[in-house]
Amino acid sequence: MTRPCLNPACLTLIAALAFFTGRTAIAVQPVAVDGGSTVCTSIPAETGSVLDEDVASAEDIQAFHKAISSLRAELDALCKQDKTANKRLKDRAKSIVFEMSAGAAEPAAYWRDGRLVVEFYGGSFDGRSFRQHVKKVLLGQKIPIND
Repeated sequence: MTRPCLNPACLTLIAALAFFTGRTAIAVQPVAVDGGSTVCTSIPAETGSVLDEDVASAEDIQAFHKAISSLRAELDALCKQDKTANKRLKDRAKSIVFEMSAGAAEPAAYWRDGRLVVEFYGGSFDGRSFRQHVKKVLLGQKIPIND
């Protein structure tokens, strides 16, 4: 059985080829980030839904995939800085899912089916604000609409 090409470089190539051939490419099933990487040393991380090229450009999709490593680094930093957040994340999260969401200028996190879902469109973001947002989610605090 051949294994499909699911690493970020391969996905970028597929998106570029689809762009030039006029066909759309979309990730329909969650795929492992960086070949099954973990966040906070033990929590599996995966890429969830990615927007179709009718909604997002190939450059935007590539920016989302690049942002995942920064989001992972911020989650790792939160786990190292805050033992309570680290424990809650390890106790509650089956996995962490990174999903591309139209209009999500800053990353947002929430719980869905025992998974911590992080929605983001891609590009740069405020790491400190993201860590604070995730900490509130982990502690079960209400998140204001504009937070």
